[in-house]
Amino acid sequence: MVSSVSSQILWIALFVFLPQGVVWYPLGDFIPGSAEALAHLAHLGKQVTFVTNNSISSVKEHIEKFDKQGQLKVDEHQIVHPAQTICDHLKSINFQGLIYCLATPPFKKVLVDAGFRLTEDSGTGVITSLKDLHEAIFGGDSVEAVIMDVDFNLSATKMMRAHVQLQDPKCLFLAGAADALIPFGKGEIIGPGAFIDVVTQSVGRRPITLGKPGEDLRRLLLDRHPEIPPSRVLFVGDSLASDMGFARASGYRTLLVLTGGTKLEDVRQLPADHPQMPDYMVDYLGQMAPNRKS
Repeated sequence: MVSSVSSQILWIALFVFLPQGVVWYPLGDFIPGSAEALAHLAHLGKQVTFVTNNSISSVKEHIEKFDKQGQLKVDEHQIVHPAQTICDHLKSINFQGLIYCLATPPFKKVLVDAGFRLTEDSGTGVITSLKDLHEAIFGGDSVEAVIMDVDFNLSATKMMRAHVQLQDPKCLFLAGAADALIPFGKGEIIGPGAFIDVVTQSVGRRPITLGKPGEDLRRLLLDRHPEIPPSRVLFVGDSLASDMGFARASGYRTLLVLTGGTKLEDVRQLPADHPQMPDYMVDYLGQMAPNRKS
C-alpha cells in the first residue's frame, strides 16, 4: 500500500468522495483541511462526485453545507443521494403504484415531492396483543413496492409487514443505503444493511440496491462517466468494508481517510492482498492539498 496520494492527483480524472467521515464529521462540522483540499481539486479543474448514504439530509441540505464554506461550489448533479437514485429508477420504469417505505422522514419527502404515493403504517404502533400484531402486519393497503433505507424507528412489525408485501413476486424490492455499519460518535453502530439482509433472507430475493455498497449503485456510477476508465477514478472513503471494498470491486483506485470509523490498526491487520486494502491512505483529507504534510 502506498501512503501518499499527492503525486497521483494530476493523473486522476474523477474523484468520488463519501462526505460523512471524510469531508465532515457525522454530526456535521467540517473536518479541518477538507474544504481546502476540495478547493484545490476545483482549482485544478478536476471532476468531483459526492456519494452519500446520509438520507437524513436532503441534497439541498448537502449543497447548503458546502456553500457555508465560502470557497466551495457544489452543484446538485454532483451529489448521488439514495432517495434521489431510487426516484430516478422509479421514474425510468414509469412506476405509479403504492409504496411501503421504511426510511427517515426526509427520505420519504423526496419520494412524495417527486409524485410517488406512500402508504402509512397500520395500527397504533404499540403491540400489546396478537390483534395489534395482526393489524400492524396485515392491515392497510397492498403495495407495489417496498423501499428500505436508514429508519431509526424501525421495528420487527415493520419488517414483518415488508416481508408479507414482498411475498407477491410482482412487488418491487428496493434499497438505498445498505451499510452493515455506519459511523456515529467515536465508533460505528449497526447500519441498515443488517436489517435489509433480514428481509432479504425471509423473502428469498435481493433488492435493487441504489445506495452504497450496492451492486446497482456500482453500475450507476460507472454509467455516469463512461468516458473515464475506472483506473483513473479515485474513490475516497473512511470505511474498509463499504468504501474500499466497494470501490476496488468497481476497479477504482482507493484512498482511505482515517477521520471516520476506520483506524490505522484496522488497516495493519489486513493481508497485503486483501480486497479491502486501500491503495493510498491519509490521516485527514487536507493532506491532499498543497503545503500540507502527506
